[in-house]
Amino acid sequence: MSSGGFDYMRKVVMIGAGGSGKTALVNRFLTHKFSEEYIVTIGSQFAVKTVAVEAANGRSVVVKLLVWDLAGQQRFDFIRGSYYRGSKGALLVFDTTRKSTWLELPKWIKETEDALGERIPIILLANKVDLVDERVITREMGEEFTREHNLTGYLETSALSGQNVEEAFSILAKSSLSMS
Repeated sequence: MSSGGFDYMRKVVMIGAGGSGKTALVNRFLTHKFSEEYIVTIGSQFAVKTVAVEAANGRSVVVKLLVWDLAGQQRFDFIRGSYYRGSKGALLVFDTTRKSTWLELPKWIKETEDALGERIPIILLANKVDLVDERVITREMGEEFTREHNLTGYLETSALSGQNVEEAFSILAKSSLSMS
């Protein structure tokens, strides 16, 4: 372990349409709290947290995640490219109650690959699953999309309840270790 208390440092990005819940997921991960307040991310926000994961060799390691929460609104498209540089993984978030956020998913994968020139581990997060009665995108659709686009994984999350939030970042940290 390094003198800073971690074995690896990995830059990861939160990507997806505006309003899909990226910032709420990051805040839940950092503070274990949820805020009803919606604040548009301008450009990007940055957060740091360490997570312990099991490496491929079975050894427990600590990964310091540098989490970049990228603005999802189209008006920020021009600025986002530079924020991808050095990323070793991504959480691609959509809102299960808004089909428009689902339809944008392929664009986000392409943008990531274009910016980096390679495929990084991408985990698809179906967010706001606590809003059961408003849901329009099914688990099956998410799992099928994950297979079709060869993504690293799929999880159903809720920033409100905390469902699978820690798990998402743990899987991302572990999968980022495959990137040099």
